[in-house]
This record gives sequence, C-alpha cells and structure tokens, in this order.
Amino acid sequence: MIKKVFLIFLAVFFLMNSVVAFDSSDWVTAEIGEETFKIPPEYANNPYKNDSDIYWFDDDSIFTFSIRFVNPRLMDLYGYEMSHSSSYKKVKIGNHDAVHFKCFDYPDMNYSVLWFSSGEEFYLINWRGHEITPMIEEVVKSSSKSNYTRDEFYDILNEEYVNYKILKAIESQSDDDYTFKPSGMYSYGSNGWSYGRFYY
Repeated sequence: MIKKVFLIFLAVFFLMNSVVAFDSSDWVTAEIGEETFKIPPEYANNPYKNDSDIYWFDDDSIFTFSIRFVNPRLMDLYGYEMSHSSSYKKVKIGNHDAVHFKCFDYPDMNYSVLWFSSGEEFYLINWRGHEITPMIEEVVKSSSKSNYTRDEFYDILNEEYVNYKILKAIESQSDDDYTFKPSGMYSYGSNGWSYGRFYY
C-alpha cells in the first residue's frame, strides 16, 4: 500500500514538472549590453526602444516590460532602488542570484524590478505585477550564467549601495554649505513681533 502511494506521488510530481516546463521556442532575441536575451512574443513587436543598453517595450511606461544593462550606472540606479522601493528579497533564478523589488509607487500600476548578473555584467528587468512568473524566469535563464559567486554578487551590490549613500550624504552637506544665509538684523515692532530682516 505504501509503495502504491509513493508511486502515485512520484507520477504526480513528474506530471507537474512537465506542465511547468516553459516553451520559449517562438520567442525572439535582443542584444542588450553584452548578452542576448529571449523576448516573449507579447513584448516582441515594435518595441519603443531597442539599443545596446535597453530593451523598452511600451513608450507609455518603462515598467510594462524592459531589460536594462546597468553597469554604466550601477551605483546610482541600485542605490536609488534600495532607497525608494517598498520591499525586496534575495532570490535565485536558474544560475542567477538576484534581488527582487516590489514597487508600489503608482496606484494603478504595481510593478517589480529584478536585479541580476550575466557573465560579469549587471542587468535589471521591469515588469508589471509582483510575482516572478515563469515568463520572467525564462528571460533571465536565457542569458549567460553569472561569473560571480552568491557572496560576490551581493557584496558588489552592497558596496554600490554604501557608495550611493556616502555620495548622497556628501551632496546633502554641500547643499547645506551653499545655502544662502543673508546677513542683517531683525526689525521688531513695539508689540514684540518680528517684521522680518533688514538686509545690508
């Protein structure tokens, strides 16, 4: 009896795995940064922008679906994401360690951002919704395996975030140092209220 239950369980397991398998044979490809990515058919026709740094499908919103090569702006883009996103989680997709951000910035459009690396390059994908779907997983898996170990990947991103915070602190201090502070003295009425500053 136990053997029969085990065989049924095993059959269901293999059946589920075969159903989950994702067919991307009819997808097109796009060169982004140093990688070739598979693009799902629904985002393949007439993209708004398709160049060496970004594949951007919808001109109304970059968050509908886009893939971006981020090495040139890794610090400011990742730092901004860490500073402004509602929540994030470390995940693994195929051979890629990644960081999944759930964003709630727009009332009518919740979206996600996934940061990952392929080879030695860093990329992000934007898409609508908060779940990492099989389609998004397939896009990530279509690129080369990351050359970084898990620790190296997260250390690089953490270092960029620390640098971002340091830079913002310096910029904030510089803004304070150059704030206009006029000299002069206050004029007070007979009732003790200040009427403002006379400038000289």
